[in-house]
Amino acid sequence: MKPLRLPWTGKDVPYAMLDVIRGCNCVCRTCYNRAVREPKPIDAIERELDFIFSRRRVEFVGILGGEPLLHPEIAEIVRRIKARGVGAVMLTNGILWTDRVAAELASAGLKMVYFHIQTGQQRGDIADPESEEEVARLAEAKCASARAAGIDTAVSTTVRADRPAALRSAMASFRRNPNCSYAFLTLERSMQTIDAGEENFAATNGIARCVAELGALGWRPFAGIGGRVDPSKLRWLVFHAYQSRDAEGRETGFAAVPPSFLEKLVFAMYRLFGKRLPLRTDPPRAAVLVRLALNTLTGGRFANLAFALRVLFRGERLFVKGVFLEAFPDLLQDGRVEYCNPCLDAVVKDGKFVPACLSDTDFAKGELPCG
Repeated sequence: MKPLRLPWTGKDVPYAMLDVIRGCNCVCRTCYNRAVREPKPIDAIERELDFIFSRRRVEFVGILGGEPLLHPEIAEIVRRIKARGVGAVMLTNGILWTDRVAAELASAGLKMVYFHIQTGQQRGDIADPESEEEVARLAEAKCASARAAGIDTAVSTTVRADRPAALRSAMASFRRNPNCSYAFLTLERSMQTIDAGEENFAATNGIARCVAELGALGWRPFAGIGGRVDPSKLRWLVFHAYQSRDAEGRETGFAAVPPSFLEKLVFAMYRLFGKRLPLRTDPPRAAVLVRLALNTLTGGRFANLAFALRVLFRGERLFVKGVFLEAFPDLLQDGRVEYCNPCLDAVVKDGKFVPACLSDTDFAKGELPCG
């Protein structure tokens, strides 16, 4: 069965981003930030939150920069988001993340943290930034710190479709990490050539190649979002799976969940009754086993029923494992820019939503619909 189309348009879009600072203590090869700005004051952040809630029925608000942990009032920002009844999510390079910071942010109400830790970064907390082993150990340590404080975790990585070995390595590290629920993969792109108007790319920016590589590793696309110019081509996909582990923490099984008629019905019901799709990294064990059985019976994979039965009778632990894969915007031959629609990573700029990755380019001066 083909991936489901996520039923998000207009005010139904459940996510938006809050840009709180542009300063950063790390240098990433593909960083899209171009502006250097002071930390936003709380009153400006409140105005942006008002805008977000007037335009979208969000379930989560993401906090990004620059490096959000450089903002002197970051815990207060998290509290302001929580006070509005939604989850606060943060994207950080993790350099300033400590157990004390984790406890403070957990107390403020942080729901999830994305750690952007990967090879090639210029950062002061790792001896060899090109060592995949050191990077993996650092990511595992940061995720363990967050989980100990009760914060859900994810890792964020830029990947290249023409370097499948690096993608396989990143996914293997993610599978080994028991404290990490999600991996967010963004296809790498040079902002310098986009700024100069020199790039002209094939649609989907290598998404199909990455999907094929993930498929070879056992992942199945579950749902996705098309482009603003060409809605038929998916540019943002989610892969959903469960992992089982024994008492020693070793992986004993892996069940990638493809969409079935069950999920189609659930999506339709949520949309019909105006409900937001829930995001849970700790669903009840019994609910997971029932869901896998129903998924199998309504068009999913028979192997998932065997996985559920094995977990049930062996008493193994269950973990959520999900992957988000997104293409960077494409500059088309006619001068239009192609990006995901709706854009989940939209930020507020000059009284409108714009994609965060284009917010410092000349494209942001025009009208960029974000769903």
